[in-house]
Order: sequence, then structure tokens, then C-alpha cells
Amino acid sequence: MKQLFFFLAFFLCCLSFYAQEIEVGEAEMETITIKEWNILLCLNTSGFSLGFQQGKTPNARDKHLWEVEFLYRIHHKAVLGRTYPDGRTFAFGKLYDLFFLRGGYGFQRIITHKPYYGGVQIRYFFGFGASICLGLPTYLEIIKEKDGLIYTEAERYDPDIHYLIDIFGAARFFDRFHKIAVRPGFYAKAGFNFDFSNNPLRMQVLEVGVSMDMVFPFIQQMAFNRTKPVYFAGYVAYAFGRRKARYDF
Repeated sequence: MKQLFFFLAFFLCCLSFYAQEIEVGEAEMETITIKEWNILLCLNTSGFSLGFQQGKTPNARDKHLWEVEFLYRIHHKAVLGRTYPDGRTFAFGKLYDLFFLRGGYGFQRIITHKPYYGGVQIRYFFGFGASICLGLPTYLEIIKEKDGLIYTEAERYDPDIHYLIDIFGAARFFDRFHKIAVRPGFYAKAGFNFDFSNNPLRMQVLEVGVSMDMVFPFIQQMAFNRTKPVYFAGYVAYAFGRRKARYDF
């Protein structure tokens, strides 16, 4: 709810900027661009992501984009700790690490143009598309005893039989590549971005928005919690890239 209130307040603020917009000296000084590409670095309320976008600008206000993004999602209850000093840290109760590979379409429209003397250009945007979710199962080093000898063995975490006292620590990362859960899904996102680059052919953009991911069938990421059908997040991203002018050969 806090994210939603923040988003609505931000939206109203940008509308007020739009109502006060004064177009001064833009038409003769503006560089007309037709294509662009950028790399997107993103931090969200439940993880982080890296993306690539390529788009075109058919007119002075609109932009159409194709994007690919790789996202890692962390459950808010997944707190790292250890039961034994020599063991690797792990999150008790975590069943899966979730990775999302997104691919889709985005649309942007200018709310306020950047004045000829510099400043910030504001756009609103939305995007949607298909995604693939990869669920990497949790494997732990479980303490075993046989013939009076104590040793550890990597096993997939099962909350019904593995208790804290039985867990020495997390298994090695490459021990986890067994029975990876693969789920199809889709995503959507919306928000605002702020272009503050001084060079019209280079991109420096700050983006603020909210996103949603859904996969089928659902994946239970944490034990002792309800399965989430939809994953919501707020995020902040920085994009940098290049633009191509209309007469740039």
C-alpha cells in the first residue's frame, strides 16, 4: 500500500508539472532522433535486474521500445543466518531463489519537453510482455550420523524433515542445479522517467515505477507461507545509452 500511495502522489505531482509547462524555444533547437538503445540498471523492493532496450521515435512525443530484462527476486522474509560458525549462511524456510527472464514491448510519451537551455524531460511509460521464471531449489548441507561418525551431505531442503539443528549450512551453489522449476508467465510495469542528459544523442535517464509478475503454475518461494500468485514491486532504475539523429548516417 505504501508503494501505491507513493506512486499516486508522484503521478499527481507530474500532472501538475504538465499543467504548468511553458514551451519556449523548443521547435528550432531540438535535435530530432529516430532510434535509440540503452542499458537499464534497476533496484526494486524485492531484488535487482539488468535490462536492454531498443526503440524508435516515430514522432516528437512518442517512443516504442522492445526490451529484454533479467531479474532476481528476493522474498522479504528470507533472512540470512547460520546455525554453526563454520557453516555457510542460508535463509531458513526458503524453498527457491526466483529468476525472471522478461521480453516485451514498451511505450513512452513525453509529458514535458526539455527546454532549449537544458533541464529535465519527463515521460510516462508502460510495458508488458512474456516471461520465463526459473526457480532454483534450495540445497543444504545436512548433518548425518552413521556408525558413530558424523558427516554432512547435500540435500534438497524439506521443511517437514529438516530442522535448524540438522542444518550445517548452505550447500555449494552448483549443487543446486537439480530439478529447476521452469514456469511461463507475463509481466507489466508503469511509471515515469526523467531524461537529464545534456547531450541530445546520449541518454542518462532516471526511471521510477511499479511492476507485476505472474507465473503458472505458482511457485511457493518460502515454506510456512502462502504461495504468491502475483509478485508486485516498486523500483528505481538508471538507464544510459545512445540515440541516432534523423540525418546521422
